[in-house]
Amino acid sequence: MKLQFKHFYVTSMALLAIGCSKEIEENDNAAILETPTELSASVARFYTPPSNAVTSNKKNLVTDYNVNNNDTNDDSAKLNLAIKDLFNTNGGVLTIPKGKYYFNKIRMRSNVHLEIEKGTVIYPTKGLTPAKNHRIFDFANKTEDKIENASIIGKGGKFIVDLRGNTSKNLIVADVGNVDNFKISNFSIKDEKTVFASVLISFTDNGSNAWPHNGIIENISQTNAHTGYGLIQAYAADNVLFNNLKCTGGVTLRLETDNLAMKTANKGGVRDIFATKISNTSGLTPVMFSPHFMENGKVTIDDVTAIGCAYAVRVEHGFIEIFDKDNRANGQAFKTYIEGILGAGSVSELYKRNNGRTWAVRIDNDFSEAAYNHSNPAVNGIKPGNFKNSTVSNVKVTYKNTGAKLKHLFLPYLPCSERSKVCKPGSSGFEYNGPSLGVSIDNTKRDNSLGNYNVNVTTSRVQGFPSNYILNVKYNTPKLCNQGVGTITSCN
Repeated sequence: MKLQFKHFYVTSMALLAIGCSKEIEENDNAAILETPTELSASVARFYTPPSNAVTSNKKNLVTDYNVNNNDTNDDSAKLNLAIKDLFNTNGGVLTIPKGKYYFNKIRMRSNVHLEIEKGTVIYPTKGLTPAKNHRIFDFANKTEDKIENASIIGKGGKFIVDLRGNTSKNLIVADVGNVDNFKISNFSIKDEKTVFASVLISFTDNGSNAWPHNGIIENISQTNAHTGYGLIQAYAADNVLFNNLKCTGGVTLRLETDNLAMKTANKGGVRDIFATKISNTSGLTPVMFSPHFMENGKVTIDDVTAIGCAYAVRVEHGFIEIFDKDNRANGQAFKTYIEGILGAGSVSELYKRNNGRTWAVRIDNDFSEAAYNHSNPAVNGIKPGNFKNSTVSNVKVTYKNTGAKLKHLFLPYLPCSERSKVCKPGSSGFEYNGPSLGVSIDNTKRDNSLGNYNVNVTTSRVQGFPSNYILNVKYNTPKLCNQGVGTITSCN
């Protein structure tokens, strides 16, 4: 069943009307079918459940594969064998009974559906190598064929993924890559600031259009997320619905299309993205748009809640990012080199990428045209990205005077009289803790020039903010406070 976009637009407007007229009861296990009828009719647009022939072929990880779900042994090999067996018999359902399990590198396959019983606890395998990246569940990586029709679902309620206490912080719960028709739902993540988004919507560059198509990701919550990451990061996706996602810390739904392989391949990005019931508490923001160098499609989001966050919606200008191919030891030397080509002030930020291995600079938005059209190959040819005109409706924002995660670039929009509420956790300077700042921060010019686009944000409830706060910051909003960060004290 394939629905026209017009139908879904009407659906979003219906949801907006409901959200504005009364409070919607929060429900951790609210499935998409429990939302208003207008939206439930559109579910078939995103995901087709398995046929009776598939669901009638059932296996049990404990009874059929002799897994002890009370010890701390690595059960990955047995789970991978069970998935492979079902795949070889044209698919089926694998039940993972309540208990505790240790998994890593679980390879999902076509027509295989995992049903994980409520209350089950999944841990990453013990003793993982700290310097390597580790994926618990992997949907078709760069070397594998496309997966079709696969799911991981909490049965009867949520299961738990506990990332705490592992030897590695480089942990990914699910890497969703080259897959068509998928569903991931019904679990909670206990984090301790691991250094990836827990669910990656990935670009694999394995054949044509090798990234996620047609899927639903819903009913997932996460606590104690890293400010620079969070629950979801979408690099590349077509026709995906995100529903009922909650995060404490970080970013709940990060539409940040900065995968370097996409830049090289000149393809990827996100299109036809729909989301509803996206919330964040004591984090950076529930929703973030940041195209980097990718030209993305339209995004439609309804029902966003920010409680004690910096902002409810963050919209970043597309920009030119240049890596130091000569791998200079001194980042300032690289910045000086780039500004020697484009002029003083052309570099807005200097930082490290590739897990701290390579210096990179961000070109100031006012220099984008000059860099893109420059004759020097060190800076030219990179086109700042954008999104097609998108909407974020029914935004609800609650002010808290502490606990929000703040970027240093946000601080000039906090009144100087409020600066005493800000503190620095640790010594990295990556983030600051402080009060909520407002509804949105939008660094685009909202036109069609390089790196600019339009995200229309509408609110249904904003409460608690002091009268001298700027609730919607634009690219040309004057700064309220020019105090530096050197006087900010450490958090207790």
